[in-house]
Amino acid sequence: MNKTISLVAALMMVSGSVAAQSFDDAFNAQRAMYGKGHSFTFEGQTYTTDHPEEVAAAVEANADNATKLLAAAKDQHAQVVALDFDWTLTKTLLKASAKALAAGDFRKSMDISAQAQYHARMGMAQYHQSQKEWVMAVPE
Repeated sequence: MNKTISLVAALMMVSGSVAAQSFDDAFNAQRAMYGKGHSFTFEGQTYTTDHPEEVAAAVEANADNATKLLAAAKDQHAQVVALDFDWTLTKTLLKASAKALAAGDFRKSMDISAQAQYHARMGMAQYHQSQKEWVMAVPE
């Protein structure tokens, strides 16, 4: 599977730039090939393969930053819960982040909060996708 992803991503590379139909396609191909922290060019602009949550968690690990990141993750989780598209794992991650914060392990708390926020964002994306494609679920 990884060889297939790498091959597809490699075929999308054209002289240091990415040839893809959309930014999401380019980002996903680059992320699959290189992981986080890689730079790539799309339509003349340079981007990294970091998710927004990883960027937010990359700040100094201290109590204030960990508390803010956990609060942001809880807020985003509440939004996806309101849409009824929350993922089971997200609540577990939020609890683990709060536990790490209480124990003074700020880096661990921030990393887990970033994961929870990512899962909440993906739940929201899943909701919006289902709203576009709901008609496909209706039997004829």
